[in-house]
Parts: sequence; C-alpha cells; structure tokens
Amino acid sequence: MKKTVIALVGRPNVGKSTLFNRIIGKSQAVVHDRPGVTRDRIYADALLDDRSFVVIDTGGLNLSPDDDLIASVKSQVDIAVKEADAIVFVVDVVDGITSWDAEIADRLRKSGKPIYVAVNKADNLKRGNDALEFSGLGFSNIFSISAIHGIGVDDLLEEILFNLPVVSEEPADTRRPIKIAVVGRPNVGKSSIVNSILGEERVIVDSRPGTTRDAINIRFSRDAVEYEIVDTAGMRKRKKIYDEVESSSIGKAIQAIRQSDVAWMVLDATQQPGQQDKEISTYIANHGRACIFVMNKWDLVEKDHKTFDEFSRFIRRDMALFDYIPIISVSALDNLRVKKILDLTQVIFAEYSTRITTSTLNKAFGEITSEYFHPLVAGKRPMPKYITQVSTNPPTFVIFTSYAELIKQPYKRYVENRLREAFSFQGSPIVLHFRSTSKGEESQSTV
Repeated sequence: MKKTVIALVGRPNVGKSTLFNRIIGKSQAVVHDRPGVTRDRIYADALLDDRSFVVIDTGGLNLSPDDDLIASVKSQVDIAVKEADAIVFVVDVVDGITSWDAEIADRLRKSGKPIYVAVNKADNLKRGNDALEFSGLGFSNIFSISAIHGIGVDDLLEEILFNLPVVSEEPADTRRPIKIAVVGRPNVGKSSIVNSILGEERVIVDSRPGTTRDAINIRFSRDAVEYEIVDTAGMRKRKKIYDEVESSSIGKAIQAIRQSDVAWMVLDATQQPGQQDKEISTYIANHGRACIFVMNKWDLVEKDHKTFDEFSRFIRRDMALFDYIPIISVSALDNLRVKKILDLTQVIFAEYSTRITTSTLNKAFGEITSEYFHPLVAGKRPMPKYITQVSTNPPTFVIFTSYAELIKQPYKRYVENRLREAFSFQGSPIVLHFRSTSKGEESQSTV
C-alpha cells in the first residue's frame, strides 16, 4: 500500500510553502511573500518519529480571477485533494477569515476528506487566541501554528497521523533512478515535454514565460527503468533578472543540473540558438553532466527530408564545443518522438557510466599517441605514455606524460576526439588529467 498522503491547501500567501519546507525539514519549495509563487503541486517524503508519510504543497487557491493559469492551479489543487488522505487547510491569523477562506472551506467540505485547519503566523499569545475565530469555518480541528518558527507543527501532524490508519508500505525500490534535469531558456516547452513523457498534466503549462518557478521532482518507471525527472524554471541571463523569486527559481535549476546524471537541454526549433543556450550548455559540461539537445516545437517548422540535417549543422556550427551531444527533434504538442528521448537517455547514461579496461584503453591510446606527436614547446616535447580510467559519471582519465604542464589545448582536444572515436561516450563530457611521470606540475583539463 502507498504511504499516507497529506495535502496543504489554502489561498495565496498564507505560508503553505513555508509549512511544507518545515515539515520535510529542508528548503525545497520556493518561498516568497508575493502571492502565487507556488503553482505546481510538489511532493516530498516526510518523517515524524517513526511514521513516514508524503506531503503535497499546492498553489494558492484564488477562486475569483478568470485566468487560464489560475484555472490550471485549481486543477493541480483538485488532483492533490483527490490523492490526499487528509487535508491541511492553511489560513492566516493576521488576515482573519476572508471571503476566499470561506469559499475554499465550502469546496474542501465537499471532498469528504478529514480537514485540519492550520492557523498560521500565530507566533505570540494574542495571535494564538485570535485563532479561535477560525472555528467559524465549520471545522472542529483547529490548530494554531507558526510555520516559520515551527510552533505547533508537530502537534498538528501527530493529530493527523493518529487519526489515520497505519498502512503497510510497499518495499522501498532500491534501484537508483537515472536523474534527469530538464533545462533551457523560458518558454521553450520544458513543462510540456515533461507532461508528454508522463502522459498527464503533471506540471502547469502556459504560453507566458516564467510559469514554472519551483524545480519539480517526479519519479517514475518506464520499461523497468527508474527515472527521476526535474522540471526547472527557465534560465535567463543574470543581467535580465531583477526578481528575487526568479533568482531563487534559477538557483534551484542550477542545483538540479548539479544533481542530475543527464540534462535535457531544450531548444526552440523556431529560433536559432543564442548566447544563453551556450552558457547553459557550458554549465552542464563544466559540471560533468551528460546532455541531450532536445529541439522542441518541431511541428512549427516548415520542413522536408533535409531540414533536420540542416538544423543540426546550424547548431553544430553555433555550438561547436558540444559536438558530442546528440540532437533529437520533438514536438511536445503533437507527442512527436517525445518518448524517444527516454530511449536516448538510457544510451547516454550507459555511455556516461562506461568503464574501459586498462588494457583495452592503452591499446587504443598507443595508436592515438603514435599517430600524432605533441609539438615542441620551448625545445621540449611532452610524450604521453600511459592512460588509466579513474572514475565514471563522467568518464575521467589520468594520462601519465613527460612535461604535463606543457600540454596544449589542441592536443587535449585531439586526445578527447580520438577517445570518442574509439569508445563513443556519446553525450558525455570527458575529463582528462595530465600528470607528469617525473617531478613537475600536474595539468588538469575538462574537455
């Protein structure tokens, strides 16, 4: 059976995300005093004493405005309520009962689920007394809490869990998932791709840039392979960011790249790659992550049988340093080739995790070094002699050579390209360390 699920629901800016972060014991949801920062539903495992459960953070329920984005938030909240075993209705003691609170209460009452009213921001005695007002909403379980200070939160959770049956959990899946970060500029279709992969409206999609603000972690299985996919906020140039919420969201996108195995760098097929695409790709490579160029919105491109090759040449010309990264054209809107991204991800991850035996590696390395010698530098010629692979994810090699400090970048690129010819490493950066066989400096390079 599944774990107990608790959903946090309420109008915007009452502190749901702060309470969510307090319950799970870490900062996962973006928190800001601006209403409406959280839009998608966010899941996390939590533990109280020896009882584990799942908590869902939801977007603020704004029941009045007629807006497609607001409607999408409502839909996400409805799904969370349907999945939940209990609902925490978060309200703000400072504001008192609002008309929105009353409408949300009526809506939640129809769910038939146990409702617990968490009167937030009750961080002193007067506010604690003011919380009694919320009994007017018609619910018997009223708790004064301060999410930011942790006051009353454990009492609330203990009451909820005490009244819910203990379920026998499914054995934990110990298989390590392939971790995927879906990244790119705003409005290139990252969330649409994630929804298409999952076959459901798991994250909100809107034509306006900046809809995704949190980094949304989703674990799923496909053809007996486990994946953990992270949909991230669009990454703009730093000089164009004047907003604290956007800055926090991009910070989480960067963190998602660092924690990933494979990054899906989403490009807009209707636009040529720009400097920001190059910078994001460079960040992925510099942090040793494998990558796929996912060219979305292919349905909007006028094409014939040569179009993909022409687009690929254009990308290769503009982003020449990333010629090892495969390109796939997709349409999230038409569900065109989207599932093939997962097939390619498996291949890329296998290459990213490949370890070559020392004997096989040195046989190939002997041919590489004998075909092209490093040029003389100040009358000295570096002579690579031996190579060994020291780690995977990404493939990392130590090359023992004379005069390691004199190895030039073109020779490093030559060695990298020849290693790729011999062993592929499609989509994966290669890390090369050059180490002197005698006393001298060690030279390190990521190529």
